[in-house]
Amino acid sequence: MWSRMMVASTMLVLMNACGSAPPLPTTQDRSTQVAKQAAGSGSSIQRLLMQAERGNVEAQFALAQAYDRGRDVPKDKTEAIRWYRLAATQGDAFAQNALGDNYWEGTVVPKDDKEAARWWRLAAVQGFAPAQHSLGKMLSGGGQGVPTDKIQAYMWLALSAAQGDEEAGRQATFFPGN
Repeated sequence: MWSRMMVASTMLVLMNACGSAPPLPTTQDRSTQVAKQAAGSGSSIQRLLMQAERGNVEAQFALAQAYDRGRDVPKDKTEAIRWYRLAATQGDAFAQNALGDNYWEGTVVPKDDKEAARWWRLAAVQGFAPAQHSLGKMLSGGGQGVPTDKIQAYMWLALSAAQGDEEAGRQATFFPGN
């Protein structure tokens, strides 16, 4: 009983904290917006590269996406990971989530569940619903080097569901007491 009360109060605090911040745009919206700004003058990729090299986190993320998907540049997962990492270390939730996904899948980087959980957690505490969902799902069953934590799993899934993630909401209903 006590643990459920603690989970409920923690969730309320986190949901209020997440609810007070403006919603994050989708990954596609954000990269498209930065790419359009860069396209205003000269070569869009060259301008994006210049901004990214100067440390502009949004340009770094947009460039990572361009390399990841092969848009206006040859597809290059290694370059994508490099730019995701630069943006992620500056606190970009989109890039942190993307790195988590790549570590989970073992794309270019070695498959590493602990590292995936670490990057997802960084994005999740910023209120990024896809990372909350991924982290909750991982914690519900554990992973290689990541122990199962049903309480944390439920909390992250519920927070993601509160932002409209229907699949996270369905997964959260499988926990005892729901």
